[in-house]
Amino acid sequence: MNPRAPSRWYKAGGDLLGEIATARPGQGEAYVWFVGQHGFVVCLGGLVFYVDVILNDLFDGDGNSLRVYPPPFSPDESQRVDYVLCTHNHIDHLNLDTLIPLAKANPQARFVVPAPLKKLLSDAGIAEDRVLAARARESMGLPGEPVELSPVPAVHSRYVLENGGRETGDLDSLGFVLKGDGVSVYHSGDTWVTLPLLDALRIHAPIDLAMLPINGTDWERTAANCVGNMNPLDAAKLARAVPFDLVIPSHYDMIAGNGENPARFAEAMYALCPEKRFHICALGERFVYKKGD
Repeated sequence: MNPRAPSRWYKAGGDLLGEIATARPGQGEAYVWFVGQHGFVVCLGGLVFYVDVILNDLFDGDGNSLRVYPPPFSPDESQRVDYVLCTHNHIDHLNLDTLIPLAKANPQARFVVPAPLKKLLSDAGIAEDRVLAARARESMGLPGEPVELSPVPAVHSRYVLENGGRETGDLDSLGFVLKGDGVSVYHSGDTWVTLPLLDALRIHAPIDLAMLPINGTDWERTAANCVGNMNPLDAAKLARAVPFDLVIPSHYDMIAGNGENPARFAEAMYALCPEKRFHICALGERFVYKKGD
């Protein structure tokens, strides 16, 4: 992290951890905190889920920090977290420098990863019985919990090579649908949009709250081996095609050279589906979703 970079956090550190620890959403409610890139903290059904939360610095091959702003807090702090969900094995979504200290400091936390990645975590020292293997289109009843977890395919740009074009079963990249207290929350992971993805999402429709990446891609990033996602226009078209009640754009702000202006997403939403709701989060801001509001 560049020490001269200004902090962008609305709330961070102990203040943010304390707010998460005391969160008690009611029936028909979910609390969401945006913590950078595609990372979210979701409080739903009395549980706290970390989804693609990265709490360590990131470095390029020359040892230079890739982060535009620091993590909100340290992974080795005691914190309220029940499940840590990682959508795929890229350093800004699944990072052992976050997961290992987080697991040590928070023995109650369990981890959910695409099935092919379970061994990666157990080999790193996270007990095998704490790691749940997720498979596309196979819903998971979290043991003894009031929230249902449904993995859906995430169509990252290399998915044909990684998965042979399959969009079911043991995929390397996933999205997750969480359902609890009458609210459904979709985190897409890194993905493009395909017709099979639309079909998978419509099975779970209507979906109350969706987090979608908007950073897109271009030839410079492709040449630098940076894997792309849907862009703002793609995300707005997805919001128009699937009955999402509210969309939060993400994956546009943490790594220099791989960003996007979320105002372009707002412009696309106003142009294509002005009746749809969306919210652009500040870092560390608590967003309260209330069904029917």
